[in-house]
Amino acid sequence: KTPLVPKTDSGDSAHKSKQEDNNNNNNNTKYNQHHMRLPPPLRLATAFISRTSTVPLSSRSLFSTSALNMKSNAATQAEGTVIVGGGIAGLAVAAALRNVAGVSNVKVLEASTKASFQTTDSGAAAQLGPNGLRALNFISSSDNEDDDVVQKVLDMGGILEGNVMMMPGGQTMAIPDTTQADTGMPQVLVRWGMLRSFLADQLPEDVVVTEAGKDIAGYKSSSDDNSQHVSMIDTSGNTIADLSSTPLIIGADGVRSAFRALVRKDVTHLTTDVTDASGEDVKYGGRINIKAVVNKSLGEEYKSGHTHAAFAPDGSVAVFAGPAGEGSTYWAISVADSVTDGDAVTFTDGLPAGSDEKMALKEKLLAKLNSLDSDAYITTVIDLITETSAENIFCQKSEEAKELGTHPLHSADGRVVLAGDAAHAMSASYGQAANFALEDAATFAACIRDGDDLEGALKDYSKKRLDRCIEMQARSAERAAKAMKGEQVEDVSKWIFQWEIA
Repeated sequence: KTPLVPKTDSGDSAHKSKQEDNNNNNNNTKYNQHHMRLPPPLRLATAFISRTSTVPLSSRSLFSTSALNMKSNAATQAEGTVIVGGGIAGLAVAAALRNVAGVSNVKVLEASTKASFQTTDSGAAAQLGPNGLRALNFISSSDNEDDDVVQKVLDMGGILEGNVMMMPGGQTMAIPDTTQADTGMPQVLVRWGMLRSFLADQLPEDVVVTEAGKDIAGYKSSSDDNSQHVSMIDTSGNTIADLSSTPLIIGADGVRSAFRALVRKDVTHLTTDVTDASGEDVKYGGRINIKAVVNKSLGEEYKSGHTHAAFAPDGSVAVFAGPAGEGSTYWAISVADSVTDGDAVTFTDGLPAGSDEKMALKEKLLAKLNSLDSDAYITTVIDLITETSAENIFCQKSEEAKELGTHPLHSADGRVVLAGDAAHAMSASYGQAANFALEDAATFAACIRDGDDLEGALKDYSKKRLDRCIEMQARSAERAAKAMKGEQVEDVSKWIFQWEIA
């Protein structure tokens, strides 16, 4: 298939006209002047995108159908699309539909408050690799020719140069990250809230509606000669939000997605408890993951640009820390369930509900780490957690979809399509959740941009994404299972990073 961003063939240069050569020289001079202002490691990232694109890095808007004064039938039919979920996936899809496919009328329903949505401190961190950066560059828009999306994201976070395994007795084993050498683009660890804010800034302010989309258990649709209508409904069938002229709902509502349950069951209404129904095909990995980003450096005694990891001898606790931008550190603690009287007990069982919950979680976590055999690294991480505001600590179960199977990523009636964790919740072992959400957004928008009709575009999107997502989910689960046992597993990072818009 011909990629949307075709690679240039230097063998064709001898056949270019003199005028084309002059134009290219002018463009290259302009690119090089901008490119040489970057430090050497980051030049590689922008050089890679330049090599694989027939247009300068800053000319992303040329991909947009609106910029070409064109609009496909699928894009016209998609006007009025509603996205449920204002996380990375939902915002990325909204930005991609507007910037790539030219769909101007898009709404995002976000359950959190406006204040919570706007903070950059929420959600710990996201790890982006070349595939995610490539997708983000594709879906972003800018009228400023000097605006460099990849550079902005790299500036926001910490570029990863390797991982250090902290061994018993104070010994260390450094494993270099070869991503930049292999692809010309690095991996970067970015505050999740900053990445969300970056995507939100791609949208007009009225696109995101906060405190909306709660308790959705389905939808009911109708049509007349002029428009189609969708109403969100709760478990009793009562209307939650009346959204007229809404041809498509995009479920980007996370791991426990109500819309995934609707799609998988081929129904339009969940009549049982939404939490139970949306969790039926979710697999719990037996661990609680607690994490945050704190405005404190890891310390000069630790290898710069590297994540650090240590494990309790029995695998019950895993401790991670790494760079998340200038002066900031990402930390994450994974605690396995214990067994009491034959019953599994999670780390968060027994915590008080309400406003005191996060403070109680922080205190319990510090007590857990202090109970381990102390060494300098554990002590450092304890200091990081102590400096972290309890309100900024993010806690989640290690959950993933049981299996994706071969079910399409859209409903049979063509009214719902899935993106992000709602489509393919996977283990975090490869750090690909945000990357695959961005891939979804780029691919979906390209399908809408090029589609003859909306139904065909949904089928095309599902076909292009399903096999890759199934493979990634299986590989992530395998790596997570073996890592805690100290077993080796084939590293498929190169396959992951080779993804291109196609």
